[in-house]
Amino acid sequence: MTERFLGMCWILLVLLPCSCSKIQGKLLIMEGNFFNSRGMYNEAIGSYLKARHYTEARAYAEFGLGTVYFSLDEGAVALDRFAAAEQSLRDVSKNMSPELLYRIRYNTGIVRFKEGDYTAAAGSFRSALEIDGSRIEAKRNLELSLLSLAQQKTAQAIAPEQESSAGNRDRLPALFDYLRQKERNRWKSREWIEDASYSGPDY
Repeated sequence: MTERFLGMCWILLVLLPCSCSKIQGKLLIMEGNFFNSRGMYNEAIGSYLKARHYTEARAYAEFGLGTVYFSLDEGAVALDRFAAAEQSLRDVSKNMSPELLYRIRYNTGIVRFKEGDYTAAAGSFRSALEIDGSRIEAKRNLELSLLSLAQQKTAQAIAPEQESSAGNRDRLPALFDYLRQKERNRWKSREWIEDASYSGPDY
């Protein structure tokens, strides 16, 4: 019994250094996700930054950092972290995790949409759907991005016309004052002056 226990301990000691880094990286990601889900962003950032030191966990850590920065309204930084996550995913293995890749591209679309870059948002949602075409949320957001883009283009086309009509509206009060003054002058010149020389019958 004691020999068996010692044998198991020896095997664990031999195997532990090989898998410890993978386990430690995953634990840090889980810790970061826990903090992130509770709005404890400083703690989440700390966990994700530590997890970046582990090769297998780096892509997940970068993605986690991106979601934290997006929650903090730091869109540009979030986009950088999402791009770093995709690059880390490519560097680690040729068989990239489709779920993580989908989430990176989908969340990139969310950030782009919030920034008002509907063209880039639509591209990101399309890219996410190439990975998993069954995702309803990506389909809806793609449609919403395309609709918003069409509305944006329509608004841009109408804007010059509105500016010229706004300029005309600014000139209208002056024009009305001018017309009012001309009308007064015309009525003054037509005022009835009693004809004193008329001596005919008064009916």
